[in-house]
This record gives sequence, C-alpha cells and structure tokens, in this order.
Amino acid sequence: MSGPAVRSRLLGLRARLEAARRGRELLEKKREVLLRDLLRRAAERERLRLLAGEQLGEARRRMRDAWAEIGRAAAEGASLAQPRLAGLVRSDSSLVGIRLPRLRARLLPFRPRYGPGGTAETLDRAGVAFASLLSPVLHLAEEDASVQRLEEGLRKTVRLLNGLEKLVLPELEREIRAVSSTLEEEERDEAFRRRRQRRGARPS
Repeated sequence: MSGPAVRSRLLGLRARLEAARRGRELLEKKREVLLRDLLRRAAERERLRLLAGEQLGEARRRMRDAWAEIGRAAAEGASLAQPRLAGLVRSDSSLVGIRLPRLRARLLPFRPRYGPGGTAETLDRAGVAFASLLSPVLHLAEEDASVQRLEEGLRKTVRLLNGLEKLVLPELEREIRAVSSTLEEEERDEAFRRRRQRRGARPS
C-alpha cells in the first residue's frame, strides 16, 4: 500500500475512533439518565404497591362486612347495577429514546346506582373503598410498565457500551497503531532512499 493510501486509511480510522468515543460518551450519559429514572420509578412503584395493598385489604374487609349483613348474592347483584369504569386512555412519553406508557382514566366518585331495598350502608362503604383503589392501581400499572421498559432499555444500553469499550474501541486503536507503524516504516524507507540518492548525486 502506498504512502497516500496508508495516510488516507489512517485518517479514516482516526475519524471512526473519534465517532466511537463520542458514541461512548452519549451512551454513558444515556445510562446515567436511565438509571436515575429507573431508581426513582422503582421506589414510586414500591410505594404505590404498598398503598394499593393496604387499600385493597380495607376494601375487602368492608365487602366482607356487607356480605355478612346482606349476603354475598345480594351484594354481587347490587354491584351489577354499577356502571363500568370509563375506558382507559393510553399515550406514550419518551426518555432518551425509551417509550414510557401513560395511563389516564376519568375516575368519578362512587355513587350507588342500586336501590335501597336489600342493600345496606356497609355495601356503600365497600363501594367507596373499591372506587378509591382505582387511582393507585392505575398509577401502579403505569409505573410497573415504565420500570420494565427502563430495565430493558438500560440492559441494551449497557450491552452497546460494553461492545464499544471491549471490542470496537480496542480494535480501532489496534488498527491505528498498525497503520501508523506501517506509515512510519514507509517514511523511514523513503528518507533512506532520498539520502542514498543525494549521496549518489554528489560530484566526485
């Protein structure tokens, strides 16, 4: 390979090395952002899980009170008169290229739609307790899905970063050393030839 070709290859390798180093910096920043948000959301998910668990336990206790007072069949029959929850609306936000779900629903205060006959105040209290459970459960689902996506994005980012640091960058640096060595050797040979030519051109 001639000197100009070697120099051209060396310049190309150096440009690729610089691009790979910039890529590593971006991936390191992305990893930090993902890890920070993942830790925050994981803590929020745990808080919501505890809250939802407590409220679910309370709602179940209130429903058992209603069963004891009016019977399970009557309570379940009254629940059929209640309207269904309005449909969920899902949208997505983005964090450094990771799509995170957002769940929204119109949550109305509980109002009994069943008649007073054959029901009791204990059933109303159970309805209120279950209705109040919807908001933390909805937020818990959102945070849980976000945590899973952040974990997946973090794993991919770490794999790419490891590939750059352990394979791509060392290989480019090795090639640059090899090409630089070849270029230096060609330059030494060329300098040696020029000295010989000058000595041969001297008048005797």
